[in-house]
Amino acid sequence: MLKIIKRLYLFLICSPVFLFSAPAGGGGTNILKTLTTSANEQITEAGSSLASIINTVSIVFGVLWIIILLLTAFFNVEALKNHAKLIFGALVIIGIVYGLSAAAM
Repeated sequence: MLKIIKRLYLFLICSPVFLFSAPAGGGGTNILKTLTTSANEQITEAGSSLASIINTVSIVFGVLWIIILLLTAFFNVEALKNHAKLIFGALVIIGIVYGLSAAAM
């Protein structure tokens, strides 16, 4: 009787190992592989959603920046000439952020 109890105890102790092993023939699935696949899909979806948000924000800031530049050029051309490096630098940064976020979507 003690021998049967020891074998049953050993089986119960080692049974979680079988969850992470390769399927043993009859159509079983590897739980670790399923969890990994599911986690990778969730991370990809979250990254795509974040890239979409960043893309939208960069489009909004880009359009607002162009509107501000047009208003500045209309009212004060000299101020636009004085800050040309900053203006073009900001446009380049907005363009890079837009391009990277569009590529990540």
